Amino acid sequence: MKKAIVSPLCSALIIPGLGQIINQDLKKGIILLGMVFLLFVAGTIKLIRLINSLFKSGTIDLSDSETIISRLRAEDPTLFWYMGAAFAIIWFYSVLDAYVGGKKIDQSGEGDLSS
Repeated sequence: MKKAIVSPLCSALIIPGLGQIINQDLKKGIILLGMVFLLFVAGTIKLIRLINSLFKSGTIDLSDSETIISRLRAEDPTLFWYMGAAFAIIWFYSVLDAYVGGKKIDQSGEGDLSS
C-alpha cells in the first residue's frame, strides 16, 4: 500500500507521530510522540488534582451526583481546553505532514511497502 495512505491513517487513527516514523522521519515522529505523551501526562495529573479537590473538603457521598457536579463546575476547566486544543493542533499537523511526506516518498518511488 502507498505511504501517502498508510502513514496519515496511522497518525490519525493510532497516535500522532507514527506516520512520520513510517515515513522514516524519526526525529519529527519522536518529537510528536513526546509532545502527545507530555499532554497525556499533564492531563492525567490535572485530572488527579481535580479528583483530589473534590474529596479535600471532607467526605462526599458518591450517590449524591448533584453535589459532585456542583463541585466540578466550581473548578476551572481552562487548562483542559488548552490541552485539548494543543492535542488537536498536533494531531492535525501530524496527519497533514504524514500525508505530504508519504506523497513525496511515493512520487520518488521509495514508498513500496510490499517489499
